[in-house]
Amino acid sequence: MKKIILSAFMCVATLCASAQNATVNSKFSDNWFFGIGGGVYEPTVGQSVFSDMRPEVNIELGRYFTPEFGMRVNLIAGINDNNAIGNRKTNLPWVGIQKTAIDFSNLSLDALVNLNNFFGGYTGQPRPFEVVAAAGIGWGRYYGVKDTPIDANYVTSKFELDFNFNVSEAVQIGIKPAITYNFQDNKSDLSVNSSYLSLSAGLVYKFGNSNGTHNFKLCDKKYTQSEMDELNARINGLRNDYENRLANANKTIKDLQDALAAEKAKDKTVIVNKTTTQLAPVVIFDKGKSVINSTQQPSVKMIATYMKNHPTSKVNIKGYASPEGSFEVNQKLSIARADAVYNMLTKTYKIDPARLTKEGLGPTSEVFDENDWNRVCIFIEESK
Repeated sequence: MKKIILSAFMCVATLCASAQNATVNSKFSDNWFFGIGGGVYEPTVGQSVFSDMRPEVNIELGRYFTPEFGMRVNLIAGINDNNAIGNRKTNLPWVGIQKTAIDFSNLSLDALVNLNNFFGGYTGQPRPFEVVAAAGIGWGRYYGVKDTPIDANYVTSKFELDFNFNVSEAVQIGIKPAITYNFQDNKSDLSVNSSYLSLSAGLVYKFGNSNGTHNFKLCDKKYTQSEMDELNARINGLRNDYENRLANANKTIKDLQDALAAEKAKDKTVIVNKTTTQLAPVVIFDKGKSVINSTQQPSVKMIATYMKNHPTSKVNIKGYASPEGSFEVNQKLSIARADAVYNMLTKTYKIDPARLTKEGLGPTSEVFDENDWNRVCIFIEESK
């Protein structure tokens, strides 16, 4: 049984790890749902169909991690309608024993796979009709079996197929056929003699998300690998061109400084000249974001390493935004981006705050030719 449970959780972990990442990042409080429903159940093996059918009720609470994969906790309770059960050749021990209102209950942890999204991709909105496969491990309990040789507690394994109709963005109606296997006396074989069939229907409500909808939201634009490679090549080309121009500018500055020093030496007046140099690394942000993603963190680390190797250096962090949208929003965004870089340098890499300054310079289209690249922070070294 331990092998079955371990294998189930390994499968869930593998499926979640392979999920596509084309949606906006979700918070832990996003993509939760709650459902309630009812139906009927009966032992799988018997002399006649429908002769031992009884009602059941169920509730569920779960969350989707991606549009394809999710998990839920599902509680099912079988109702005792006091009908006598025939002479079935089954290991389900509810024949003439239960005196309670509930025959049994099953609390399970189920893995969910939305087959439409898995095979057809997520389109940004739920389809009118979706099929979801569910499988899980649970804890079952029979009621009213005191002073009998029957074990009241047992492990279960459930397999279910949900046919869901999305009547609105938040509300879903589903029809759910399932088979549940009961592992009695530590037996782990999936025997139909120890199983029952169920058919239920229910209503599911999807809670609202931080993205303003009740479902996953696609990213504004998903770049292919070839597009990313082309963009990186263009950035590297611009960086090399910038470094060449910067070297020429620094040489010109040095020549002017030498000439100025020579002139100042004539009248023995001592003047301290302050120069500024733009350092090569830049931090590029996603549209409308001020969070430093993993691909940009190496640029911040390069600045931290440079400052540790040059303990007298001081750096001014300049934040920018691309010119789309309102000036007020972009001004605040440029400040937030400068703050994010400042916080990473001081908190993560322990750079002395006295060596750093920061400022948000609002929207611009002058740092780079492409508007997408103007969502940046640049670094200006100040030295005396």
